[in-house]
Amino acid sequence: MTVTDGTEPRSQGIPRRSIESGEHIPNVAVFLKRTAIEFLQILFSQRAPGSYHYDEDDTKSEILIADLHAVDTIAVSVRPAIIAVRGPLSWQQTGLGSVESRKMTTGGYTFSDLLTGSLALSCISREGIEAEQIGHLVFNSFKFFRPVLQKYGFFSIKSLNIGAETLVEQEGADDRTTVVPIYITALIQDRWVMEDTAARKLRQIIVDHLFQAK
Repeated sequence: MTVTDGTEPRSQGIPRRSIESGEHIPNVAVFLKRTAIEFLQILFSQRAPGSYHYDEDDTKSEILIADLHAVDTIAVSVRPAIIAVRGPLSWQQTGLGSVESRKMTTGGYTFSDLLTGSLALSCISREGIEAEQIGHLVFNSFKFFRPVLQKYGFFSIKSLNIGAETLVEQEGADDRTTVVPIYITALIQDRWVMEDTAARKLRQIIVDHLFQAK
């Protein structure tokens, strides 16, 4: 079984690409979170200094935009942050997707399906009003730039939600931070190719297993 994962031309599918490097991202789970982080980093890097300007140099950046596992808790308490956490990625079809095309010369089938993925972006600040403002910027960014994200592999953004402001207190510390979460649900196209030779081998494995089981 040969997997293309969206590497076909756009006329046959939406390629999943990194916004920053343009490279193909075969893993849907990685694509969803990585693309969202890159999108926000690029967007906030265009903001003027003094207005949540993002810089790749941590010593110059006014806001932290990163994956949960790359976060320094001390840095979050010093400056505002947007932290990405991927939620469930689900496949809701009852079959193996729909047949998109068949290559007559090889007998290979191209299948296409849609996966539903979710992402939570926690907008964090020591000031509640600032956390709300950052949340507002993030929410509108995904709403307004939806067509741009679709060019990089988002089939569609199914829903956007702003969660309630939450006060977080760290045990044993005087510092308190406010979190405003943004929840994103997106549809991501998943495509793969099964060659005829792979299908025959798979059928033989199933037949052999059935006879051995008896």
